[in-house]
Amino acid sequence: MTTVVEEAKEGSSLGARETRLSGQKRACATSVTPGELPSPGVVTDGIRRTWQVTVLTGTFLAGMLNKPGSLVHAQPPTFAQARDRHHECAGHFAAPALKLLRLVWGYFHLLVVKPVLNLAEWLTESPARFFVAVALSAVIWFFA
Repeated sequence: MTTVVEEAKEGSSLGARETRLSGQKRACATSVTPGELPSPGVVTDGIRRTWQVTVLTGTFLAGMLNKPGSLVHAQPPTFAQARDRHHECAGHFAAPALKLLRLVWGYFHLLVVKPVLNLAEWLTESPARFFVAVALSAVIWFFA
């Protein structure tokens, strides 16, 4: 096979070579026959397997959530229980600085995170309470 420089030296034009290459590209692009295309059954089988995995995963997760003693059915700790738990966890640290950091996190959790989570739980306890809270929030947002 000769290089482009050798073809230019021999006097052959680059246009002929480009035409030949584009013809080869065209032949490669049209060389796929309908028999080589994937059959619709292969695509359908893949979708069917994906659907089966999705259904099995959903069934497994629903079963896990409905088990007695799961997080969904557990009663959240009261503020006093959470404070006691934070002090207990801080007691695992021997270094005073780490113990203090753990207590700071515990009180941040008690003052900021836990009230928001308790409010969200209280609001979503019943659909009526949730919609009343949304309506009240909209009124306050738009008219206050």
